[in-house]
Amino acid sequence: MIRILAFSCFLVISTLVCSAQIRVIGRVTDSQSGKPLAKVIVSARDKDNKTKSFVQTKADGTYMLTVASNPATLHFSIIDYKKNTIPFVSGQTEYHVTLEQSAIELREVKIKSQKIRQRGDTLVYSVASFAKDGDRSIGDVLKKMPGIQVAEDGKVSYNGMPINKFYIEGKDLLQGKYGLATKGVEHKDVSSVEVMTNHQPVKALKNLSESEQAAINLKLKDGSKSHLITTINAALGTPELWNGNLTNMMFNKQWQMISTYKTNNTGEDLQRDIREHIDILDRKSQTYSETDYLALPAGKQSELEQQRTLFNKTHLLSTNWIFGIGRDATLDAQVSYLTDRQHHEYESKTEYFQSAGNRMIEDRLHSMAGIERLAAKMTIEVNRDSNYLNNILRADLGWDGGDVLTGGTYDATQHLYLPRHQLSNSLEYIHRKGKNALTVNSQNQWAWLPQYTLVVREGANYRQALRRHAFYSDEHVNYDLGVGAFVVAMEGGINYLDRSLNDDRIRRYQTYLTPTLKYPHRHFNFTLRLPLSYYHYDFGDSKCDDLNYGSSLGVSYRGIQNLSLSLTGGISQNPYNISNHFGGQLMTNYRTMTRGTTEYGTATGKSVALSAFYQNSSNGVFGFLTATRMWNKNPFVSIQSFDGDWLINGLMLCPNHSSSWLVNGNIETMLPFMGGMFKLYVNWLQHDREMFTGEVLTAYRNNLLSLDAIINGTLFKKLNWKYELEYGNSRLRMGNEAANSLQSFEHSFSLYYSPVKKLLLSFVGEYYHNEIVRHQYTDHLLLDAKAIWKLRSNFELTFTLKNMLNVNHYAYTTYTQLMKYSLSQPIRGRELLVSIYFRP
Repeated sequence: MIRILAFSCFLVISTLVCSAQIRVIGRVTDSQSGKPLAKVIVSARDKDNKTKSFVQTKADGTYMLTVASNPATLHFSIIDYKKNTIPFVSGQTEYHVTLEQSAIELREVKIKSQKIRQRGDTLVYSVASFAKDGDRSIGDVLKKMPGIQVAEDGKVSYNGMPINKFYIEGKDLLQGKYGLATKGVEHKDVSSVEVMTNHQPVKALKNLSESEQAAINLKLKDGSKSHLITTINAALGTPELWNGNLTNMMFNKQWQMISTYKTNNTGEDLQRDIREHIDILDRKSQTYSETDYLALPAGKQSELEQQRTLFNKTHLLSTNWIFGIGRDATLDAQVSYLTDRQHHEYESKTEYFQSAGNRMIEDRLHSMAGIERLAAKMTIEVNRDSNYLNNILRADLGWDGGDVLTGGTYDATQHLYLPRHQLSNSLEYIHRKGKNALTVNSQNQWAWLPQYTLVVREGANYRQALRRHAFYSDEHVNYDLGVGAFVVAMEGGINYLDRSLNDDRIRRYQTYLTPTLKYPHRHFNFTLRLPLSYYHYDFGDSKCDDLNYGSSLGVSYRGIQNLSLSLTGGISQNPYNISNHFGGQLMTNYRTMTRGTTEYGTATGKSVALSAFYQNSSNGVFGFLTATRMWNKNPFVSIQSFDGDWLINGLMLCPNHSSSWLVNGNIETMLPFMGGMFKLYVNWLQHDREMFTGEVLTAYRNNLLSLDAIINGTLFKKLNWKYELEYGNSRLRMGNEAANSLQSFEHSFSLYYSPVKKLLLSFVGEYYHNEIVRHQYTDHLLLDAKAIWKLRSNFELTFTLKNMLNVNHYAYTTYTQLMKYSLSQPIRGRELLVSIYFRP
């Protein structure tokens, strides 16, 4: 009886104790990326901050903590993150917490000389550690940072992949116009450059739609915030040269502004500053664009910097504003106006390989092009965890025109008038609830291109007017559903295009559905897409229906430290290109006609891509390698033939196959022992195609190879140097014939020396060794010098002498498609500029 009584008392006490215990559950995630955090210590503490119980979070960030009675607080901590303490609320048993990354550096990622440090998925570059004498803009310094690439047109990439955002103090002021920041913001105003890898800019899509792209954020110094920054650059020179730049900037917590006026006739292309680099991997950016049948003559591409070959008179006015209109909302407004007068002059020889015998065309061309553009854009964005809204209203108006005079094979003149006007609105709305997200997209675009050309050749006049209108509309929804570890996305919509070319009108209706399945497993991420589209074409006198389908499977792996791998393969069917649908021929220029086709056909393609990305920030080593193989089955084949003296390009219905290889990569590493860095870039492209030359179908192969090696360093703390070697090779093989190839070399060497504190001297030499014909080369040596006298910290006087040897022409030859192209073009001669820099 006593044993029974004691056992009963034990059960009652145990029940009372158990009923007093409290079970707390929740999930801990990274505040920036939204990714779950494992091994976070979760502890319950009393009012005296004494730990009563604790537990660690699992791999998915979840935890379950049992405490004997109500604690005062819950404490969350893990290395490399800020600690978080929240009060315990009686009766609440579920606590989801986010932790912010701490600026404390881990010993294993601490970098010598503190040039780069890592905080989770963010790399922080110290600007002062990479800036050298002679650098002024942040773009000059970005080029020296390993892993970051800045192209000549202003495009910014990280480890070979285009970035998806360029922020200044966390705000997307420039909306893709990176050139305004890379050239306009001075590096002395920036304390650090943050590279946020795998950056998802839309908060509502975190953990549902991962991004493999990075974003860049400029962190400004405290002294450069909340007050107006004005910089003035003005230069005069001989012969009759000018270059001016007035920039005003202000970066406030609530709003930011960059406004600039630029003008020059020194060969600086200001179109690059306002060129918008859209995110090519973002589906909503893939809007319709009208094909240009006519184009103004432009400076031919070569290894030379464009500033050496462009003869211009340019003015640019641009203003960009962004306002915070709430906790998570912004209003962005941009207006830019460009007027440019460009003079082009060159001599060329083009040898067309034809089945009936090769044809040689010689041109001695003189042209004057007028470019006038007005662009306005207004963006409203609300970016919250639960919902996202983005609406972009824009107007792009252009009035281009010009005149061409040519001699050689043809004695002809051509006048062109090429206005291009476009209005568009793009709306995106996302609603997030738990693991589910609904996305609604609406895009509407109207384009008007009333273009005209007149060619006078051999006493005959050839007039052509192209009146083009296009209305494009795309409405689609996307639903993302989280099912356990899977994410299922279903996208569907309708698309309408109404296009007219003179009296021909085409309407295209599209209905599409794209289911996507994403599955992360350990270090793997799998993505399966199965797009399906139905098209209806109304050509006026005929109609056509088509069902397009495809599939793609991608897998990425991140289980190896510092290395990520991805493999993607797919089959696709491309829609019919209505830009080629017209009868007869259109005059492209004074010697070329474009032949259209009214026949219908679609292409199918297969592709496989393998990519490897390496990032070892502790040693300053970055690299990537991407290899892509593509196969296409085409219904049309290109034609290149002659009708009298007119060159005819176009398409002909003839099933054929083509294939391509594309390999590109780079390796970049810091060289601490010499205070510099080494970079190596590799690009290789191979096309196997077929083309009708005359009446014969000719198979051919084009190869293009380029290698670019750069090394720089510092000697004696006052002497900075850089050496660059570029190698290029173009190759053409027709049928079973032996391949023809041409190669080119460029050596460039730069020295920056500061003999005294306020004086900086620089010297740049460029040597070009180009193969013009087999085993025959032409050589060009260009030398520049500059002296900068820093009278005060905010006032400088600069003397610049360009092309000291007064080299007047540049020549090169290359193979492309079924032709050999040789060019001799004038370059800007000896020029002396005296400029002042002033920052009030």
